[in-house]
Amino acid sequence: MSVRLGLLGAGEEVFDYEISVLKLALRHSSRPAELEVEVLSMPQERAFIELENGRASFNVFVSGFSADREARFGQIDVPLSRGLLGHRIFVTTEPNLKTLSTIQTLDELREWAVVGSGEGWPDTTIFEAAGFQVEKAQYENLWTMTAHSRINLFNRGIHEAYVEIGIRKPIYENLTVDPNLMVRYPFDYMFYVRQGDKELASLIEEGLLAAYESGAFMDHFYAHPMIRTVVEEANPAGRRIFDIPNPLMTDRQRAIPDTFWHRF
Repeated sequence: MSVRLGLLGAGEEVFDYEISVLKLALRHSSRPAELEVEVLSMPQERAFIELENGRASFNVFVSGFSADREARFGQIDVPLSRGLLGHRIFVTTEPNLKTLSTIQTLDELREWAVVGSGEGWPDTTIFEAAGFQVEKAQYENLWTMTAHSRINLFNRGIHEAYVEIGIRKPIYENLTVDPNLMVRYPFDYMFYVRQGDKELASLIEEGLLAAYESGAFMDHFYAHPMIRTVVEEANPAGRRIFDIPNPLMTDRQRAIPDTFWHRF
């Protein structure tokens, strides 16, 4: 079977972990499959529309879950980063670090923060529902907006931020990752296929569940460099953690077994 994964413009380096999880699933499936990766230059919702209408050159897409996507697509109900994507830390400018180190409450953070978030991202809705001021833009533009202080925080998954800052630091020298705070909510990337593409959905789900059953998924999770960076650099235990609700959760998503979620 041909498995063609579409990725947003952040590219293969940023999505290296998610690509590796799909490769792991295909290795643990009982049916042979070949993987191709395509980096897309389109907004996220356009990619979903192309997949939904059968016009896409890709047949698998990776994105954060929502009720809308659950209803429109074949969703494989295995959170890819075990919920790390819902552990949000912030890219900011270095002068902001002193202020962030003094923030003690969620209300203080809400009052001060102007959070950058992507157009069409579920995170955008989650932060807005929690009372944050949110500025929406395309992914690449958010880096420029942060560097030029049009926003003071750019929200990123805890396993994404350090990889991404390593890529962007040569361009935006004043940017850094805040070591003080984390906002947490239940959320993750999942794999999506076109509604009705049951053979492909079954192939991926079978492989992911088999990898969990054999222990290979957890071995891979802790061995991957992006996850090791969370443990070694992101210091989740040393951050002030603010929990906010995820209003996008559905009954189906709440029913995902606890064994699929990581919690610090």
